[in-house]
Amino acid sequence: MNQVHAKRSPFAFGISAAAVAVALVAATPAMAQTAGTIRGEHGQPGETVTVTDTVTGRSVTATVNEDGTFVVVGLRPSTYRVEGSGLAEDVTVPVGQIVTIDAAPAAEVSPDTGGEIIVQGRRDRTEVRTATVTTNVSQAQIENLPQNDRNFLNFAALAPGVSVSPSGGDKRVQAGAVSGDQVNVFIDGLSLKNPVNHGGVAGQNFSQGNPFPQLAVQEFKVDTQNFKAEYEQAGSAIITAVTKTGGTEFHGDVFGQFQPKSFIGRPFFDRPGNANNLDGSKLKPDYKRWQFGGDLGGPIIPEKLHFFVAYEGTRQKDPSTSVNLGRGVAASISNEFNGSFPVSFNQDLYFGKLSLFATPDDTIDASAFIRKEQNLRDFGGIAVSTHGHDITSNGELYQLEWDHRGDNWLNELTLAYNTFSNGTPRISDGPEIVLTCVEPTAAEAAAGAICGPRNDINARSAELGAHPFVQNDRQETWTIKNNATFDRGDHIIKAGGRVTFNKYSRLEDFRSNATYFFRADQYTGFETSTPYEAAISTISVEAATAKNTQFGLFIQDDWTPNDHWTVNAGIRWDYETNAKNENFVTPANIVNALRAYPGWQAAGINPDDYISTGKNRKPYWKAFQPRLGVAYDVYGDRDLILFAGAGRYYDRPLFLTAGIETIKALYQSVSTVQAAPGQPIPKDVEALRAAAIAQGLRGDVWLLNNDTKLPYSDQFNVGVRKRFGQWNTSLTLSHIRSHNIFQYVRGNRNPDGSYPTTSATGEFIIQDNFPTAGDLPGFDGKLNIGANEGESRYWGVFVQADKPYTRQSGWGVTSTFTWQRPRTNVGTELYADEFFAGPDQNQFGWNYSQGVEKYRFVGTGIVGLPLDFTLSGTLTLTSGPSFGSVIFYPDGGVFNGSGVYFPEKTFAYKSLDLRLAKSFKTPWGHEATVDFQVYNVFDWVNRNYTTWGSGNGINPPLKNDNDGTVGRARSFQAGLKYSF
Repeated sequence: MNQVHAKRSPFAFGISAAAVAVALVAATPAMAQTAGTIRGEHGQPGETVTVTDTVTGRSVTATVNEDGTFVVVGLRPSTYRVEGSGLAEDVTVPVGQIVTIDAAPAAEVSPDTGGEIIVQGRRDRTEVRTATVTTNVSQAQIENLPQNDRNFLNFAALAPGVSVSPSGGDKRVQAGAVSGDQVNVFIDGLSLKNPVNHGGVAGQNFSQGNPFPQLAVQEFKVDTQNFKAEYEQAGSAIITAVTKTGGTEFHGDVFGQFQPKSFIGRPFFDRPGNANNLDGSKLKPDYKRWQFGGDLGGPIIPEKLHFFVAYEGTRQKDPSTSVNLGRGVAASISNEFNGSFPVSFNQDLYFGKLSLFATPDDTIDASAFIRKEQNLRDFGGIAVSTHGHDITSNGELYQLEWDHRGDNWLNELTLAYNTFSNGTPRISDGPEIVLTCVEPTAAEAAAGAICGPRNDINARSAELGAHPFVQNDRQETWTIKNNATFDRGDHIIKAGGRVTFNKYSRLEDFRSNATYFFRADQYTGFETSTPYEAAISTISVEAATAKNTQFGLFIQDDWTPNDHWTVNAGIRWDYETNAKNENFVTPANIVNALRAYPGWQAAGINPDDYISTGKNRKPYWKAFQPRLGVAYDVYGDRDLILFAGAGRYYDRPLFLTAGIETIKALYQSVSTVQAAPGQPIPKDVEALRAAAIAQGLRGDVWLLNNDTKLPYSDQFNVGVRKRFGQWNTSLTLSHIRSHNIFQYVRGNRNPDGSYPTTSATGEFIIQDNFPTAGDLPGFDGKLNIGANEGESRYWGVFVQADKPYTRQSGWGVTSTFTWQRPRTNVGTELYADEFFAGPDQNQFGWNYSQGVEKYRFVGTGIVGLPLDFTLSGTLTLTSGPSFGSVIFYPDGGVFNGSGVYFPEKTFAYKSLDLRLAKSFKTPWGHEATVDFQVYNVFDWVNRNYTTWGSGNGINPPLKNDNDGTVGRARSFQAGLKYSF
């Protein structure tokens, strides 16, 4: 058995037994998810090997076993000096990986060679004997590869089967055939899952920002498939990052990156002569962006107490958003509101960490992270500048980690508190004012009519005043996590678990400020015009809240019986006390209405399936997730590896789905008031509210099914890895089956139990305003009911080839090709909460998953040039995303939002980004680096593809949005960094 030696102290001795007990009874890994391992082979039995972190100076010793092997676990990503048993070399340990080194003594000088020393193939290698599909992103890649917005999530695109939204929009990561909600990100072993709203990562629901300062990230890895049992709450891919730690010497960086207006290329369709600027009258809008920050780390007490701090900021003024009011609006009104208005984005990220090396066996890390973000947007087109949102994304994370090393075991304990909130506050007060104008018939137009005589609240020409909708999501979490790793020779066993105490809240304010509808051709001002309709919330706005306790347990075994076989076997179990709004009680008025609803009686829908008593929704306790991976090293030299793996992975439903049920039942009810002869609509908001309440009608009703299930995925892969000299290659076949995809579907029915269809095809139609006969008694809004019969099937082929970058070789290349067939029976977008196209999620059968590509290639390169220049680049080529179909017939629209069509180009999205950097050494040992980056070097036009634009009509001729692009036009950025 391998012996890892550590000196005892009273402090360490007192916690050993308790630590093991905690790890086996109530734990999950804190650092096991990020710590690495060095495994030595062919060493001299009985010899002592010392492994020293070259940054912090911390050392661990191990004794070589009788079979010539030794193992040192629990190593943070760093470079280590390995000495003993004939070894004296530096070894780089990536995040969460096993590095195997040849510990055989160096060959002796032979007289037959004339005294020449012969070095025999001693090299370190990251772990290839595993079924996990892992992509490591090194510090060299983070520092050198071009990227437009300094977001470390961008590098997830280097992994097979993973895509990242282009720069300029909300930043999300997607994998498999499901939405990015099923992705999870771990920072120093702690989950940053967003349990409330979309995006997968806390704070990323509607944010283009960075979830964590890139300066503070040491490195990270992306596990596309078949990750081990220690990882929770992810049905697709996971990202695991490790933060930097202060070393024995002071080091720091200060950087700035700048994009002025002249560096930004205009989107193709905004250029003179193109769709959005036919006459060339629209000038190039203003734009500028500063990205800046710095970090500093070093010793407070050398080799005893170290610190690291980092800050990153962004100040961005996006291209001005144009407001152009539509048909029928008076010239005086258009002149008042038309024009260009700036959109801004500001973000500040703070991180600090203290590392106490309390004893030779104990390390204590305390860290803090603060995120502040503000984004002025959500106006333009027919929405005036006062109609926007000032979106906020704020978060705080405090974490305490204690690692204790014993003889052949390691215990890691984490205590953490975090809170994240996203909000969309209005930027102005007062009601919303909507001006409508129905297109006149030819005869009406010939008679001089600008607008047709019919009123239609959806035929909008202008949105004035304040925005009608505000939302705010908040999560607050206390976490206790612990894991223990035991070295048992051929077996490395990890066992652990976690408990988290969560508070969720979601607030929705819809039309508490009231919305007034006016005819555009008759509107001269709010006080001087007469509205034909108004809508207002009739009850006080409050947040829906819930408490939820999560438990997780796991155990896993990495078994290496010989030089050929490696088996990774594990199982985890997760349980939540309130994942599906278990404590909600359906109000009596809704209960009575459902029981008296003739449409459900005729359709055979049982109201008891949707009526919650607060006791009939039971937490799910069967979330057992076995995971198995097997790798076979054909020759026992880590050169040719065959591998296969399978596992089950549970995620969780978003609190958003449960919060909507509570909000609609208790805290939101919008009623419509229509003008009548002699009864004008009150323009005083409170008087309007009183009139709406007097009608005695409530608004929407949204209900979960009492048997709502947790989403989960079953994953399988098989593949081969082969090494060709310095090149690592792999070929993987991936298959994923995802179950219980959730959306709300239409619950309204006609009195005969039917749902409206179009006479053209007999298909269900979009029905936002159901016929009065199908309204729920006492309500005049939508009736939506929860359904999670959604499924997806994913087949993928991953091809990877890379030559890692090293300073010694001076160059590195990575290449990843993904071919995939993502299919789903859900006929709407991946991130949709509401299936508004009909009463059945799978009414359109199986199609491609909307927004997912058929194939994708990502290649990167870094090369050192003479005179301390470095050139790097990233090439992305994809099929472009699938998009849906919408067809409007005279009696209704049919919307199939799944992947009905693909772009008709081989590469519908392509981009080449380059970075050239020059380093200058100062006489006093510091370094300054100047860099210049070019994005989309060839100015390729990457069109936007949406259901409403590209897929509009029967056999749509364009198959693209002819007035929009994604990503950036050719743009430039200059930067300066000073390192000391």
